[in-house]
Amino acid sequence: MKPLNLNAAWLSTLLPEQFKFITSMRGAHFAYKFLFKKGHHLFIIGTSGSGKTQKAYFVLRWIKTTKEIPIWIDSAKNGEMLPLLTMGTPVNIICPKGCDVVISEWSKDESKYVRMKDHPTVVQVPDAGSAWWAVKKGHINIFCFRVAFSSDARAREWMAELFTTLSLWIRKNRMPHILPFALFGDESHWFLAGEKITSDYQRKVLSELITELSLEDRAHGARLVLMAQSYKSLPPASRENMIHSLVCRGCKVSPDENNALSPYNQYSSKYPANKGVFVYEGGYTYPRNEQDVGYPWPFPFFPMPPLKLEYKGEFDDPTPERAHEEELEQEITPDLSKYNALCQDLINYKIPATINRYEVINND
Repeated sequence: MKPLNLNAAWLSTLLPEQFKFITSMRGAHFAYKFLFKKGHHLFIIGTSGSGKTQKAYFVLRWIKTTKEIPIWIDSAKNGEMLPLLTMGTPVNIICPKGCDVVISEWSKDESKYVRMKDHPTVVQVPDAGSAWWAVKKGHINIFCFRVAFSSDARAREWMAELFTTLSLWIRKNRMPHILPFALFGDESHWFLAGEKITSDYQRKVLSELITELSLEDRAHGARLVLMAQSYKSLPPASRENMIHSLVCRGCKVSPDENNALSPYNQYSSKYPANKGVFVYEGGYTYPRNEQDVGYPWPFPFFPMPPLKLEYKGEFDDPTPERAHEEELEQEITPDLSKYNALCQDLINYKIPATINRYEVINND
């Protein structure tokens, strides 16, 4: 392990508890073996209620301190995206055209929920590939796709297009300037097929695409952080390339599946929701054994803010009003393909009420 040599300017941007963690030996291992290694994937495994999502918040809060762009795939479960609004970084929500995400807060003056102040930006995209062009630097980006369709099958078709475009554009060097990035997928079983979910064709296709991403695109700085209740929730080729694992309560792995994780079977059932073991590449951990002080790791808790979350609209089943709007947009807006997401503000542009016709630049 190399001695601590962390950038002073970077350290000055951290919260007090982050500074304390990263300047400890535990934090130094986390920084040098995972955080600063762009493209190194992480698989968070644990049963329901084991704190997987909370641990993912912890990882995302660290990722956003680096030059990596965090992108969160929303599972639309229990308002999981809401704690992301409390991390001191602007949030950018990306959803299919015709859909919307509205976050409200309670108003004492009006005695009702009203649209929150400083509401996250919501960008509507016409196709899955355009979602990558809608990602913003300096933001926590959230893909809200799961409930934007009339069926799970159509949502997975969108996800297949999303990952197909990602792999193709990275390979052809056509990606927007968002690399390196970290893609977080909670409840990943909704779009992936492990050994226990094999009858769904679209999940199989997505699993192949994720496997390709985990194998090929990590060299370009595309990092995956996936969460699942079982080690077998990911296909074998994908989980073998996840590099690092975070073992939470209830994680059970047989020795023939992963010899580095199987030793924790006898301990994981005792882990509370705020604890887990970070297993680095090759089965390395720090602290190294059960007798070491602070083993397993304690993780911070990210409370749910008192906000109301609403998903509106369906991409493949638009309201009559939205269908009419789309018809008008198609008439006045040229087909910009992957650049469509960049002209969202122009669609609703309003001409100023007054124009100063004398405010011109004269030629000499």
